[in-house]
Amino acid sequence: MPKREEKKRQLEDKIGPIESVIAANTKFKGKINAQDSVLISGKFNGDIQCEQLVKIDPEGKIKGTINSIYIIIEGELKGDIQSAEHVEIRQGGRVIGNINTAEIAIAEGSFIQGEIKMPDREAKPQSLVEKRGIEEPEDTQEEHKEESPEKP
Repeated sequence: MPKREEKKRQLEDKIGPIESVIAANTKFKGKINAQDSVLISGKFNGDIQCEQLVKIDPEGKIKGTINSIYIIIEGELKGDIQSAEHVEIRQGGRVIGNINTAEIAIAEGSFIQGEIKMPDREAKPQSLVEKRGIEEPEDTQEEHKEESPEKP
């Protein structure tokens, strides 16, 4: 049996290189419209419209709305996330605003103050699994269902 292709663990692995950067110790006010990924390491006041990934580094702060397919927050966002496919709020990440996304991963030690809206889907929820050198167990939910005894 051929070896199964390893799943990509991080969202950054799925996206191309980051083309636009607001560097640490930089303040920027305005609007960003980007086709490629954006990295915020400084302070940005305004809205971001991006066709790829928007990543807020631990030192990064955004005050405004983000409309992007993929979003990673390690810093701070004061504003809303609209129309995202996948949002990751990593340890230390802070969001004060509403989130509209299809998938979300929230790390222990992060902070959210706002409402999270997810569209109804038929698909099963996915678990975030860290690579630890052990195969992920097969879905055993059916085995754990308790059957109530029939009453006469």
